[in-house]
Amino acid sequence: MKNTKEKHYIAEVQEQHGEYEHTTKYLFKTAGDPFEYAENTAKTWYGDEDAEKDEYSNGYWQNGGDILSSVGEVKEVSLEHYNVLKKYLSVL
Repeated sequence: MKNTKEKHYIAEVQEQHGEYEHTTKYLFKTAGDPFEYAENTAKTWYGDEDAEKDEYSNGYWQNGGDILSSVGEVKEVSLEHYNVLKKYLSVL
């Protein structure tokens, strides 16, 4: 039997724009695989469903190949922490 109870997570999308790097933290909840959820978020970070997978990293080329987005850290958080953090971070 599948676990249908949603768990709460904090995750990162890491972006590379040439020599610049940026990390964005966000929250989500899922009953499924949290790493699959985060992978899909990184893949569609700029809205491109057909983002090209980079052969040397676990990232996806966005914006015509100018930006590389990838999954950073993914951690489960308690409901109490999730409720506090959602006041300050985006919930996807």
